[in-house]
Amino acid sequence: MKKLLLAVVCFLTIQSGLNAQDEAIYSQYIFHPILVNPAYAGFKQDYELLFNFRNTHAGFPGAPRTYTLSFNGPIAPKLGFVGLLFNDKAGDLNKFKGQAGLAYKFDLGTVKLNAGLAAQFQKIQLANGAILDSGIDPSDPLIRAAADGLNFFNTSIGIYGEQSEKLFFGISVVDLVRTRIDDIQSITDQNSFFKYFNAWLGYRWNVANYNFTVEPSIMIKRLRNVPFQTDLNLKMSFLDEQLFGGVSYSIGGFSKTSFMLGTRINSFKLFYSYDVALEDFQKYNNGSHELSLSFMIKSAMSGK
Repeated sequence: MKKLLLAVVCFLTIQSGLNAQDEAIYSQYIFHPILVNPAYAGFKQDYELLFNFRNTHAGFPGAPRTYTLSFNGPIAPKLGFVGLLFNDKAGDLNKFKGQAGLAYKFDLGTVKLNAGLAAQFQKIQLANGAILDSGIDPSDPLIRAAADGLNFFNTSIGIYGEQSEKLFFGISVVDLVRTRIDDIQSITDQNSFFKYFNAWLGYRWNVANYNFTVEPSIMIKRLRNVPFQTDLNLKMSFLDEQLFGGVSYSIGGFSKTSFMLGTRINSFKLFYSYDVALEDFQKYNNGSHELSLSFMIKSAMSGK
């Protein structure tokens, strides 16, 4: 019975991996838009090195652990670059992604707008421990394919803009072209152009005489194999952006509340967030933890 159960779990894991969500679900995108939109590359005209770690459903066996490393900044007065490495391990399934993108800057009077394009390589692979288990048939074609790794090429596009440094907006279209490259088998028939996206809109209020900024925003997300979701966010900063706070309430297929704190020390920023799922599954885990550390480097084009 245990062998049968293991075989079923392994099969479902591989099947879900073939169509797994391609975009990690971050809570801290309100502090780091580059995590969800390649068009943000170089928008601030400084260089940023960012490390992000997320432990989803901590304490649950095989819970996802996600590591992201990114670098973005200007490479020309109107051109930005982003490079991103992503690794996610959930149970016996491992996903790796490498991304490179460019963003072009438009100055439209009071509106600053970036348009970006990114290309991605993704590899989905089943761990050796699962393949070597006595309850698994290693000759199964699906098992062999997962052991070797399933390789995909993908693209995404986006825009990000701000008006008078107050109104901010962005949209990123993911899975624009998704192709299986290890057997030259395109799987774009499973989706269509502009089907998967995230759209973000917010406003920045500077509270006069109190050195205090409030940013309410809304994010609408439709991602591969993720229920349609809406995030209602509130971000706050104090003392010339030396202290940060935030809260987010997500509604849709998976409801949750996120609490965020952060600080800036010179060029370093450190953020921590804790997510509580508003679902029965919360009883079986310790919530989700996310930690990010960023380092800003001034560029010769800063302020231009």
